Amino acid sequence: MNYRNSRHTATMTGIAALLLLCASVLPAQVHDSQARDFIVRYSEGTVELQRAGSWIAVYPGDVVPAHGTLRMGAAAYAEISDGRATLRLAQAGVYQMSNLLGARSAPARQTITSMIGDRFRRLSDRPAPADPVVGGARATEVPGDVGIDWVGGEGVPDLIAAGRAALVAGDIDAAFNLFDEAMLYATDSERPEAAFYLGYALFLSGEPRGALSWLRTYRPDPATDYYHEHVITLAQTKLELAMGLDAVALLTGYTGSAAGARESELLPTAHLLLGLGHRINGDGAAAQRELQHVQTRFPGSTAAAAAAGALGE
Repeated sequence: MNYRNSRHTATMTGIAALLLLCASVLPAQVHDSQARDFIVRYSEGTVELQRAGSWIAVYPGDVVPAHGTLRMGAAAYAEISDGRATLRLAQAGVYQMSNLLGARSAPARQTITSMIGDRFRRLSDRPAPADPVVGGARATEVPGDVGIDWVGGEGVPDLIAAGRAALVAGDIDAAFNLFDEAMLYATDSERPEAAFYLGYALFLSGEPRGALSWLRTYRPDPATDYYHEHVITLAQTKLELAMGLDAVALLTGYTGSAAGARESELLPTAHLLLGLGHRINGDGAAAQRELQHVQTRFPGSTAAAAAAGALGE
């Protein structure tokens, strides 16, 4: 799939609008009186619904009850929607719809997107390299309103810096084009950073499958200055694709590592995501433990407030 050509235009004019783009989602749980059936909008591979003790294949247009159970085969993918929310499943396994809905926390997602956006705003203030490697950037693709003088011939570090500035300005399409250009000219040592930012731009554009492809091209590396953002964005992307097992494994390793323990700013967010991952996996006790951990260990934080909201939903 060509994500660059297929993406919808998402140009906005401020960082606040950028954060709001990713904050509008369905509340975490659907009460019985509000439950609505879902419709399969798209599927690949074997997607089955449990019915009367048997597994029945479902296809686009078929109905999935809000309290039903789905089974995904190897390499299967499905998008199901009730008109208000779209659930995406991209990992083999058995899923309870109630668990999937229970992991969709609007306050949690807003907190995560806001936190990473603020950190990238600070990264965008980082001075550009003094001696950039010459590249072949097209000046016509560079945003004209992000405060960057562009004369052509800039190197990959400059393209990435300009892309970060475009993200801060709220111009996701321009940022994607800059990161795409950086990837085109990147050396082996520059490709991991360009790949990460490409994935992050796609994440903001609401394209988790494209984002996942780039975000996991290279493993998060503690030696990079975007390591923590890489872990959190990758984990959030996995959760949006209902890849709860993968997300929990990633976050468990991160929160238990020395690097994760030293990252006081994003550590609460990691535990918040870990709780939502356990919800997807149907482990209510582990989910409650992690969400309560955020409240007790990080009182007064935005993550603690989001955890409280998730516990009450």
